[in-house]
Amino acid sequence: MTETVAAENSTVKPKYKLVVSDFHLGKGRYFEDGTQNILEDFVYDREFSEFLSYYRSGNFADAEVELILNGDILNLLQIATFGIHTHLITERSVVRAVQRIVEGHPEFFLALKKFAATPFHTISYVVGNHDVGMLWSGPRRVFIEAVGTSVAFYDVRYLFDGIHVEHGQQYERFAKIDMRRPFITRGFPEPVLNLPWGSLFVVVQLPKIKQSRPHVDKVRPPSAFFRWVFIHDFIWGLKTCLGIAKFIFDSVLFRSRHQIYQGVRATLSILKEITLYPNYDKIAFKILENNEDVNTVIFGHTHVVRYRQWREGKEYFNEGTWNETTNLDLSDYGKQIRLTYAFIEYSRENPDHERPKVRLKQWNGTWKSEVELLV
Repeated sequence: MTETVAAENSTVKPKYKLVVSDFHLGKGRYFEDGTQNILEDFVYDREFSEFLSYYRSGNFADAEVELILNGDILNLLQIATFGIHTHLITERSVVRAVQRIVEGHPEFFLALKKFAATPFHTISYVVGNHDVGMLWSGPRRVFIEAVGTSVAFYDVRYLFDGIHVEHGQQYERFAKIDMRRPFITRGFPEPVLNLPWGSLFVVVQLPKIKQSRPHVDKVRPPSAFFRWVFIHDFIWGLKTCLGIAKFIFDSVLFRSRHQIYQGVRATLSILKEITLYPNYDKIAFKILENNEDVNTVIFGHTHVVRYRQWREGKEYFNEGTWNETTNLDLSDYGKQIRLTYAFIEYSRENPDHERPKVRLKQWNGTWKSEVELLV
């Protein structure tokens, strides 16, 4: 009997899942004329290629490996359409944006293609707030064509084997996508995205700010950055605050853009939420408490690697980001990049009945004789 069980287990393929998020791919690091694209957040194509190569070779060559892209992989909100950043985002413009991203990151998409071409290696995509345009079928077709195989898309969350994977924007009022009405058709010749206020800010106002301070959205914590600006960059900070105030009045109080309908009361709630960033520990714990069949929650969105245990057997993970960040907190001071991900491993002996193990890992890559500095 023991020999029979051992023989059966030997035929069971090892099974793993990899969860990454918040890459924010843009048009590429350089434009066609060789100038730098200061709106590009992702410059680790080579590292990502090595990462996927590792998980499709060696001990993983004959395993079942699923790559879960947990939202904000593509930065579709900051791709200019014919040189213009506009909140009127259509399916045609998103298709064009995805095409430009694929052109700007050939190594990245070649790595995905090779990974997906490996037997028993698959890709899933959970939509986030920066890539909300992937709700349309047109951009999905472009992505699938670039990858060379089918991709499983999930509009909000991906549930499997007691694990809840979600990007996380649905728990913030200013970033939440109205899934009952993701597109607006009335009054437009073709449907446009029904952007929440936070996405509207990212599309219209943030590119203007990043033209002079490209690092502005990569500094943590925001409160320390505000104090630093007040002391060391006061004039720019004052001009920026005035510009943001004007944007708020125009887009929310005076409803000059089509997405905002709630008025002043909703505005105050939004501003409060932006100031006091939502506690994703509590959100994850609530999901764990309300769903007996869920034992693990994995979020992205916050760009902060995190692990918390609600109680024994109930865990929350955040896989962080592959974007560079600058931390002004003395406990973790300085500019840093951590290529982090969630690693899910299934039991070889009893994969159908033992819960998968989830761990946070950091990809350290392979030895490189030189790297290009980001200045």
